[in-house]
Amino acid sequence: MRRKMTFFQFWGSEKEQHDELIMRASQRKLVPSQPTKWPNSGLAGMQNARIGPLLPPLGTEVFRHFTAVSLEEIQQRLGEKKKKERREDDNMEVTQEHRNPAGDLESGKLLPSIYGEPPLEFVTTPLEDLDPFYQSQKTFLVLSKGKTISRFNADPACYLLSPFNLVRTTAIKILLHSFFRLFILLTVVINCVLMTMTKPPAWSKCVVYTIIAIYASEMLIKVAARGLCVGRFTFLRNPWNWLDVMVIATAYLTAMLDSGTLSVFQVLPALKIIPLIPGLKATIGALVQSLKKLTSITILTILFLSAFALVAQQLFMGTLRQKCVLMPTQPFRNLSAAENLTSDFDFDKYINNRANHYYLPGSNDALLCGNSSDAGLCPEGFLCLKTGGNPNWGYTSYDSFGWAFLALFRLMTLDFWENLMELTLRADGKSYTVFFVVVIVLVSYHLVALIVAVMAMAYAEQRQGVMAEAKQKHQEYDAMIDKQEAAGSACPSEKHHSSADEKSPKQEQRAQEDQRPRLPCCYASTDVFLKWNCCGCWRWCKLRLHHFVMDPFFDLAITVCVILNTVFMAMEHYPMSWEFEAMLSQAYLVFTAIFTAEVLIKLLAMGPYLYFQVGWNIFDSVIVTFNLLELFLDLGQARLYLVMRVFKLAKSWPTFNILIKTTGKSALALRHVILLLAFVVFTFSVLGMHLFGNDYKAYVCRISMDCTLPRWHMSDFFHAFLLVFRVICGEWIETLWDCMDVAGQTRCLIIYMILLVVGKLLVLNLFLAFLIRSSNRGHQEGEPNLYIAIHRITKAVILTKSWLLRHPWLGKKKHLCRNPPEFSNDDAAHKEFLALTFGSPEEPPSQREESSQQKQADVQVDDDDAAECSDMKTSQGGRRICLNVRRACACLLENKYFEGFVTFMILLSSGALVFEDIYLEKRLLIKTILEYAERVFIFVFVVELLLRWFADGFRKFFTNPWCWLDFLVVGTFPGLLTANALGFSPLGAIKCLRPLRVLCRFEGMKVALKTLFGAIPSCLDVLLACLTLCLVFAIVGVNLFAGKFHYCFNATSNEVFHSSQVNNKSECLMLVQENFTEVRWINHKVNFDNVLMAYLALLQVATIKGWLDLMYAAMDTTRIESQPEYEMSVYMSLYFVFFIIFGSFLTLNFLVGAIIEHLKQHKDKLGGSGVFLTQEQTKYYEAMKAGTHRRTERPVPRPKNKLQALIFDLVTSPTFEILVMVVICLQVVALMVETDNQSMEKEVVVYWVYFACLVFFTVEFVVKVVALRQHYFLSGWNIFDFVILVLSILGAFLADLVEKYFVSPGLFRVLRLIRIGRIPRLIRGARGIHRLLFASMMSLPALFNMALLLMLFMFVFAILGMNSFAYVRKGAMMTDTFNFETFGNSMICMFTITTLAGWDGLLAPIMNTPPDCDPLAENPGTPVTGDCGSPVAGMIFFSFYISLTFLVMIHMCIIIIMENFNIAAEQSALEACKMDLEMFYETWERFDPEASQCIHYSKLSDFCDALQEPLRIPKPNSIKLVSMDLPLLPGDTIHCADVLQALAAQVLEEPSEMDNLKATMEGKLMAHFGSKPGPDERVSSTLTRKQEDVAASVIQRAYRKHVSHSALKMAATPREKMADEADGLPSAARR
Repeated sequence: MRRKMTFFQFWGSEKEQHDELIMRASQRKLVPSQPTKWPNSGLAGMQNARIGPLLPPLGTEVFRHFTAVSLEEIQQRLGEKKKKERREDDNMEVTQEHRNPAGDLESGKLLPSIYGEPPLEFVTTPLEDLDPFYQSQKTFLVLSKGKTISRFNADPACYLLSPFNLVRTTAIKILLHSFFRLFILLTVVINCVLMTMTKPPAWSKCVVYTIIAIYASEMLIKVAARGLCVGRFTFLRNPWNWLDVMVIATAYLTAMLDSGTLSVFQVLPALKIIPLIPGLKATIGALVQSLKKLTSITILTILFLSAFALVAQQLFMGTLRQKCVLMPTQPFRNLSAAENLTSDFDFDKYINNRANHYYLPGSNDALLCGNSSDAGLCPEGFLCLKTGGNPNWGYTSYDSFGWAFLALFRLMTLDFWENLMELTLRADGKSYTVFFVVVIVLVSYHLVALIVAVMAMAYAEQRQGVMAEAKQKHQEYDAMIDKQEAAGSACPSEKHHSSADEKSPKQEQRAQEDQRPRLPCCYASTDVFLKWNCCGCWRWCKLRLHHFVMDPFFDLAITVCVILNTVFMAMEHYPMSWEFEAMLSQAYLVFTAIFTAEVLIKLLAMGPYLYFQVGWNIFDSVIVTFNLLELFLDLGQARLYLVMRVFKLAKSWPTFNILIKTTGKSALALRHVILLLAFVVFTFSVLGMHLFGNDYKAYVCRISMDCTLPRWHMSDFFHAFLLVFRVICGEWIETLWDCMDVAGQTRCLIIYMILLVVGKLLVLNLFLAFLIRSSNRGHQEGEPNLYIAIHRITKAVILTKSWLLRHPWLGKKKHLCRNPPEFSNDDAAHKEFLALTFGSPEEPPSQREESSQQKQADVQVDDDDAAECSDMKTSQGGRRICLNVRRACACLLENKYFEGFVTFMILLSSGALVFEDIYLEKRLLIKTILEYAERVFIFVFVVELLLRWFADGFRKFFTNPWCWLDFLVVGTFPGLLTANALGFSPLGAIKCLRPLRVLCRFEGMKVALKTLFGAIPSCLDVLLACLTLCLVFAIVGVNLFAGKFHYCFNATSNEVFHSSQVNNKSECLMLVQENFTEVRWINHKVNFDNVLMAYLALLQVATIKGWLDLMYAAMDTTRIESQPEYEMSVYMSLYFVFFIIFGSFLTLNFLVGAIIEHLKQHKDKLGGSGVFLTQEQTKYYEAMKAGTHRRTERPVPRPKNKLQALIFDLVTSPTFEILVMVVICLQVVALMVETDNQSMEKEVVVYWVYFACLVFFTVEFVVKVVALRQHYFLSGWNIFDFVILVLSILGAFLADLVEKYFVSPGLFRVLRLIRIGRIPRLIRGARGIHRLLFASMMSLPALFNMALLLMLFMFVFAILGMNSFAYVRKGAMMTDTFNFETFGNSMICMFTITTLAGWDGLLAPIMNTPPDCDPLAENPGTPVTGDCGSPVAGMIFFSFYISLTFLVMIHMCIIIIMENFNIAAEQSALEACKMDLEMFYETWERFDPEASQCIHYSKLSDFCDALQEPLRIPKPNSIKLVSMDLPLLPGDTIHCADVLQALAAQVLEEPSEMDNLKATMEGKLMAHFGSKPGPDERVSSTLTRKQEDVAASVIQRAYRKHVSHSALKMAATPREKMADEADGLPSAARR
């Protein structure tokens, strides 16, 4: 068992360039003659190594043709093997070694490089198998030209074709030929292209028939080469070949039947790409292996989702059907019941009529409402009634468990969950925000973080396995070489280096140039046309040019030009004046000339031969070529390629260069994962097109009012691809609603769930792979020329400055600093004051001792600060008084009561900010109280600030960042009072920073904030590189979409004019001039008109929020200042797809990698302790690690009373626990089947099931109390069961009373669900779930600190938003629930934005400008006028908050959980050992009731079968127990310690773990039995006893045979005598 590493340890180990180690290990090889010269000692020494079986036999050739003689030898070996196995079965011998196939010689892998290059005569021909495991089986081996191993059966294929048959050998050669594989791959690609066609041409059917014939021919060739099914390596034994059979069968059925239902199977040929690319199969295998690690977290996730779905079902069932219904005009309430029956008024029909419901403008669903105090209210004239269907076409509800589970899964994936919360809060009340907070924290973040942790550990284990294997190969090869050299072999060694072989870099470069393949005829042309060495004068000029271009200042100048060129490109905007555009064009020409001159000068200086060997030079030449083509040929969008010149900054920017190189290397290493993800996207796109495409066309009127296809559909491949990409990005619920409307619920749910799970897992695996590989970034070789030039400039500035200071004509040199003061006798006395002790020189020694004892408790002031008192022009006594006063102030500040008082005032003043909402002017009493409280707060804080300032001194105060924060917040209070008195209310926003003073008062938040801001400098360089990458997309976006997002809009009908009505801006403005006041030419609020707005747009795209509106506008663009047309430029959506892949995915990966690196370095500085923990929390953290697994509960003693003992045995038996779990599950199922508006029969059945469960739990309580007595209440779970039982009884019998006076009875039903928590406790095998819960416990202290900091930031930004955006006009997502009018609503908005949900909808109303808002609108009850927001303030507000909370804090929380999960994984091995020990000793006590520590050898088989996993050895286990070689004691007894050690040795392979187990075992043994026998008491062992028994049986069998033979001889003796007498011969002579 390989010891697991923590995530940070693995992160650090990745920096060791393991990829190079793997590459070096795979390239180790021997020449073909080496194995034949291998000495006997070397071969014998390597037989036990893993590489030993790969070596050929001594004195033989490496490769041998497979002939008839080889087949006969295999048959002989098979016969000998069968005889040996029969002999072992007869003698019951124990085989210690079990040979397995060599992993490096498996079929489909490359031939190990140790065998060298096989000769051509051994390629694509049958060879004898190299693997010793298969040398005794009827198989042979064939090598392809690419050295790929293929293994075939030696039996005749299909009972007809032998291995030497010409047809079969030809089929094998065709099958293994590279062109055949490429031909099949090309056929599959053509087939995939035909799949994407919505309306294929007429000739496509002939192509399809040809493809089917090719697939059939391929299958026949495989069958002829391998055989059909008899044998290990036949055609049907490979699961991927079953795919060929299915493809051909479905293709023929589809061609013959032409049925639409079979069109789904047309996707199957695309799966043939997987076996054709070997890396894909290995990638899929690795992913499947990693999925096994997700079993526990999957169970835990389903358990959490089910529990919260049941809670939501019980709390919100049917409430989403509550709508605002117009109050009927007929006074039906005054009518009697009889009159209601005879009246024509149909109340049910009236309330179900959609025309009587209240709708918000632009909404498809009626306005929801509730009857609670904090629920949504209806407008005047409307009633809140339960009627109609659920919102979102009836798919958003909690009316059944299935829909509630879908809603919770939607919450987990955070897809459009803000809409779900808004609907729920309007119907049930804002107090239920707590439910969504708990679900988001526990499920959406905590469980998802644990999933990330599990996948990271699985990936880390795979990487460790590959690295360990590569390292072992490397070491074994070195060992072979050492042995060969020691034996005097003359083979070349890679380890042999001499001084003569060392070459200079130039010689190595020349050697590499000479080794490059070149045709002989090109030698002369290369020297003439590529090297340009004509004459001496030219070479002299060339040398001078070479020195010029290689000078660091040349690179500095080019870098400055690149930066300026980027700045000028970023200055483009819409609209631009003619002069500004001309200036940009002139600058464009200048930079074109500069970069063209750079290319020409470098080309002349280096020559084409050397110039084009540098990658950056090729890059420059391509960009300059496009530049010149665009300049002279006017190629239109070719100018977009010039933005790629930004990447040239990587040449002189190490961080940018490293990120680009890391991305390239990681993408190359992970090409199979990327290809698999692209293949999944393609497959589901084609599957959706064939499965749902016709349904979208047939039932389009269900999802579209005008019966036209919406933007998201699957009628063609491109739209299906966009939809699949959107689902993988996390937005799936809205498209799922459309799919279920047109194609049914079952099919859509299955396809969407599979796509969502598979796509997310692949993206997460790719993210982790990129993330872990990004740790191996390395360093840039050498120092960039830019840094050398800057260093020269800095050095020149310093030298110039020093020269100017030393120059004679500047006059007499002045002192830059004053002379140090001279001290007199009084100054000597002054030094005593600088010590700042309470004693003076005149004090007696006793008082000095007392004062010295108080030094630790008293606050001392620094010497520099004490000098401030000495600078005062006062006497010595005045200075003493000054110091004493400062000392008193310092003591007062450090007093815990004063500090607590100040902290309380800070919290109180922060709480006062909560009441300053839009309703403050209407609450005069609260306003008056706040005004007086504000003055008290200002007075207290100013006094506290002055005390601290006087105590610490000026210098110390302003060198402490926390004091700066206090000065910033408190110092503005006097100005704030003055501003309020003068009526300047905007200055009130400064008060929002007041809660930040809490940071220095709580140590946990202080530590978390210090670590948080400590990561900013280390991430700043990476952030700038990421912003540079985003700048490229921003400039491209400005060039593509600037001025194209405008449209002509009819404000009256709230519709956009069609392009046939209004074609451009001029026509729209003409309508405006014709007094059509409702017509406006408007622009999207978020657009690409300039780079800054483009950054905001890309932020929305990166966060997957608001990007759909941007993509819709881009897909409809035509020309600048032209009316958009529906999907005129549909392929512009690829811009957003590429940015999400490269701009969002890679940027997030780089930032998270930088944060992890910072946390690792910070943790190393702390000595491995917690990163976000205080000292007290660190102690608690270490105590949890050390003492979590200690059992504190004592076993309950068995009662002596027989009846109680019988009941005790019943309640402590596993059967009773299983029965309890079954009843809990039955109760949960009864709750699951409940639905809204269910029938009376179902209600009765559910009630009696619940009542029966309640009776059972009551009986369980009584029985356990009788059996366990007072010990029942010593267990926390028992107390928990008792409380739930009492509440359940109250909820059952007092439901009406509780509902009327207290709370809803649904809460009591919710409490019953808590019993689900007992299920993992009852499952003994749920160790993975226990480990995950333990990881969560370990992360609680750090998460608590981060949560406090997050809550503080949310509080500050909520107050800031309430002061800045409270009066913004409602629109988009800013509704009655989500707004900044009150503190509660602001906190809801902040929590929503923390998850990146809906921030674009909240920003849109803030960016309103007239006429979308009225700056002079009156707000009743307040002096504030206007309902417009501030676009600049809104953009800064949301951008800063998103960056602070999501990109940093949430990722840090995930990293904390990952680190703690790794620690829990390390602890889990010890926990498992201890749990297994307890189980072992409990089982041992049943077989050893007398506690003798020994059992008889005959009971060992039953004992091992009675154990639980992983120590259990099921029957039959006699041979396994014999092979364990257990020592026997007198009387054929076995000691428990020996049995436990032998069983544990099968589970634990790490020596350190075995040592820990032995130490634990000794303690348990002494605790249970008190002593342990010594080694002298052992008389034999099980293996020796078995050998003795086998020997005895052999002797007895031989003796019986001898006795029977002797008896036969004795019986035959009289007859022989009679025959001899008859012949006349004596018996001796006859013999």
